[in-house]
Amino acid sequence: MSEIITNKTATEMWQNLIHGASELCHQPLDEELESYLVFMLMRHLQDTGLANRVLAPDYLNGMQTQGQSGIQQLQSVADQCLLFSGFYPMHSRRRLVKARYYVDLGRSAYMQMADRVRQAYVQLYENLSRHFVEMMDVLQALRYSAHAEQMDSLMLIENWQDCNSQYARQLLQERYAQADIHQQEKIKH
Repeated sequence: MSEIITNKTATEMWQNLIHGASELCHQPLDEELESYLVFMLMRHLQDTGLANRVLAPDYLNGMQTQGQSGIQQLQSVADQCLLFSGFYPMHSRRRLVKARYYVDLGRSAYMQMADRVRQAYVQLYENLSRHFVEMMDVLQALRYSAHAEQMDSLMLIENWQDCNSQYARQLLQERYAQADIHQQEKIKH
């Protein structure tokens, strides 16, 4: 019997999962973005009240609050937007908004943070804003590879057209290539 238990830390396991999902969706992330995703997941996945939050008021409050408290509020909003658009994409449908809402709000929150933080962190938050969709794609690849679920075609089309998600485009191409193969097999028989 093979040994399943490993002595890897939670951080190493999340890092391996993120790296594998990044390869699966053909969205390589640099070390900084990969690390940010790992620690963001570790911070927020135990948050039981996550699904009940309304982010727009929190975003506005973070914009109006000065200092570290405002930065923390903006980071919380941006991270939650990344989680909702990437790891919990059906959340947007239940809230009757497109994934683009979370992408735009999250990008904006990260950019606002870049404007407020010390010079050492500006590049990080600008990168998070710039690569938001790629990180969303990695989280979606992680979610759907682990749960053997599929996003429906409408959500994939919205993510591709509204957010320029290359992972959604890839999945649509694969899905419709398979449909063409099945159609051709039916014609032969």
